[in-house]
Amino acid sequence: MPFLRQRTTTFHSRTPIGILLLFHLFNHAIATFASSSQEFLAPPPADITRICPLPVCKTCPTARQIHAPGVGFALEMGYGYDSYSSVSGITRSSLRLTCPDRNSTAAIRFHNHTYHATAHVEGEPAFLTLMQRLATGPQHRVPHDIPSNWDKLRYLKRRTQRLLNRAIGRPATPETAILASMVAKLKTQIEHSLGEKVTTAVLSSPDRICLTEEEVSDVLDYLKIKNLMSIPDDLEDLYATSAAFAGYGFGLCRQYTDPYACEREEQRFPPQRLLHIDFTIHSLSGTIKSLNSARNGFADKTFISIDLGLGKLETSPEEEMYWTAVRDWIRLLVQSYKPRITQLMLTGSAAGDGRFREAVRDALYDLVSTTALDGLHPGNTDVGAHDAERTAEDFLYATAKGAAEFAKRRQEGPVRCAESEACKRVRKGIE
Repeated sequence: MPFLRQRTTTFHSRTPIGILLLFHLFNHAIATFASSSQEFLAPPPADITRICPLPVCKTCPTARQIHAPGVGFALEMGYGYDSYSSVSGITRSSLRLTCPDRNSTAAIRFHNHTYHATAHVEGEPAFLTLMQRLATGPQHRVPHDIPSNWDKLRYLKRRTQRLLNRAIGRPATPETAILASMVAKLKTQIEHSLGEKVTTAVLSSPDRICLTEEEVSDVLDYLKIKNLMSIPDDLEDLYATSAAFAGYGFGLCRQYTDPYACEREEQRFPPQRLLHIDFTIHSLSGTIKSLNSARNGFADKTFISIDLGLGKLETSPEEEMYWTAVRDWIRLLVQSYKPRITQLMLTGSAAGDGRFREAVRDALYDLVSTTALDGLHPGNTDVGAHDAERTAEDFLYATAKGAAEFAKRRQEGPVRCAESEACKRVRKGIE
């Protein structure tokens, strides 16, 4: 085997000493980590399939962390009802709305598992313009998604200016200022309800827009609010579908203060291929996502049409043409996805409209599982017929309630660590 010996010798002779040293240090670190005592690691139970054990939490929870309410903000597509009326002459009665449209909503999740969801803001034209631009522009606005080197250099220049603006207390970007203005209005309403300052929160955005962690942190940092989603976890960014899924009570473990018990619960959740349709005065959007837990990540398929909001009925030549277009968009989205949809979820201020629900039934009757459409039949209380009993407020606030649920769980903790027995006793004493 002289050839193999030559190749082996050549490899060693050309390998830099620094690389060999690096490998030696790496192996030593792995060996040291593997021999760590329980003081540093919390091994998972035998029935949990986890490659790496979680570290033990460095600190125990405080009474404030455990009892503090979670605050969730939801930025949405759509135009505020009053603002839209002043521009287009659309009236509430002509659109047969059960609830005025809102750009953004907020909710509070209290420690006793109740919600307070009354904060809503009617956006200004600058916000609508920005959301439309983000909805029709690149979905991922991070360096590795930028095609050309020149555009990457421009990105680095903007990022440098962004960091400078943050350092001197200004909005990181013009977009930050617009979004922060909306969130600030929601924050004021929530603070009025709570009687105290909002210092931590979670912010969700539509799946098609996908605000990045940096963009969300720019907004919340400017408002002196800690972004709870910036803490590393299985889900790093929260978008509307996962938030609404949680807001309706789906995909949530009960024992969230015990990460291993939570994983055990989530492993038993049935997998779903979820179709989420959001319908407001100003937009129709659809998202398909494969998930079994609300903590599952990115969408498989998504679209937003700013031409098919309910407000377009005022300018549509014929009502039937409008509803045909709505059906076609929904049907096209589902047909582009090969697996069969198993669950349907509706949100948005116009989601309760009877004509819309009929259009959804017509679009999906032969494309999805029969149980997925159960919720579109009024009075149906069978298992899976969740949307049949939803109210206009449920459709409007589901996303914000889900964001608040994530906020509560993340600030109460633990996140990416397991509590020691001493910390568990501290928690039990506080609760």
